Amino acid sequence: MKPKQYEQFLQCQPKLYRFAYSLVKHVGDAEDIFQDTLVKIWELKEEWDKWTNFEAYTMRMIRNNFLNFEKRKKSKLYVGLEDVVEVPEPNEVEQGIITDDLRYKFKLLTRKLPEIQKNILFLREIEELEYKEIAEILDLTDAQVKMYLFRARQYLKSKVHGKR
Repeated sequence: MKPKQYEQFLQCQPKLYRFAYSLVKHVGDAEDIFQDTLVKIWELKEEWDKWTNFEAYTMRMIRNNFLNFEKRKKSKLYVGLEDVVEVPEPNEVEQGIITDDLRYKFKLLTRKLPEIQKNILFLREIEELEYKEIAEILDLTDAQVKMYLFRARQYLKSKVHGKR
């Protein structure tokens, strides 16, 4: 492992956490997915130099861990803490990720979007990833990413301007 690769590993961590949180919308679950992914990334550190796009590869690992998490959740009787007791999310975890106001507005506007459009919109507009990187992370073509993003933007535009 080279110092540059280690620096990449450190720099991508906030983005990985934000992506995990955007998928599950729950601090505890996002932290679990994030930490499991960091362990897997670290275990593969000898292969980092083979990865052509470190960030896209690690984001895809977050997505895959999320999908595994969802499968486990569906296969078992899953009761999250929020189902038992309503606990407000701590602000210190969310500070620096997205302001509460912006996150609230984003949730309001995107709640009716299909999940794939929400994810692409988040990765493009919030994380500022390129179309190619998003396509790699979500296992789509560039054209599919552009189409989903276009549809999501059209939907948001109609909501902002009050049209149905």
